[in-house]
Amino acid sequence: MNQDKNPTMLTDKRIIITGAAQGIGAVIAQGVASLGAKVCLADVADTSSAVKSITDAGNEAIGVFADVTSNADCEAMVHACSKQFGRVDGLVCNAALFAQLPIAAFDEIDEETWDRVMAVNVKGPWLCTKAASAVMKSSGGGSIVMISTNRIYQGYPGLLHYDASKGAVLAMTRSLIRELGPHKIRVNTVAPGLTMSEGVLAREGIQKRAPAIAAQRSLARDQLPEDLVGVVAFFLSDHSAFVTGQSLIADGGGITR
Repeated sequence: MNQDKNPTMLTDKRIIITGAAQGIGAVIAQGVASLGAKVCLADVADTSSAVKSITDAGNEAIGVFADVTSNADCEAMVHACSKQFGRVDGLVCNAALFAQLPIAAFDEIDEETWDRVMAVNVKGPWLCTKAASAVMKSSGGGSIVMISTNRIYQGYPGLLHYDASKGAVLAMTRSLIRELGPHKIRVNTVAPGLTMSEGVLAREGIQKRAPAIAAQRSLARDQLPEDLVGVVAFFLSDHSAFVTGQSLIADGGGITR
């Protein structure tokens, strides 16, 4: 097959994925790399295993340490991708705190935890976008994909800090397109349902709720990280060149709107 005619191919795209050492981020990185992208995996955790799985398959990848709450780290992350691959075409803002957060009533969340969630989940995408868009402007455009959650479309108890942060990501998307559109930079949001990543699978409480969540979906099964690859790849590709400011719920039909 001619790869240029494959609607999901990302040949010659240079993509940064945050939170890519494991879980959803690592799977997205592996998936977009298999579609032809050169990928930069960024995380505070060791990315070497995730990078090796990509390079062992014959694709190009590098790993960088990046705390998304640090402006200096975000700028260094973008510089590393540009230095290695020549430019930055895409950014996937995936790094977030979720699986490690205990379920708690809103008035039982301590300030330190609230501030940490907002720093990683809201400040992080802002800093990453700021750093990446500066390079994208100089190279003629690009695509940014925010990872949110289907929880923001239907109220749920127990994770107000997480839900508020992911609602902010959607609001950020809608505002960013007005500022970045003139520079041919698109911004879209993917809103998954509960996804069976390593972090989620390690939580006994979440596992107990997973069957009931799966049963409520039109496609009544667990959601896997692999289920997000095609959606993210579409937003990163030129096949969505006239799509920006949109939020796509990818949860097997759990929530429709």
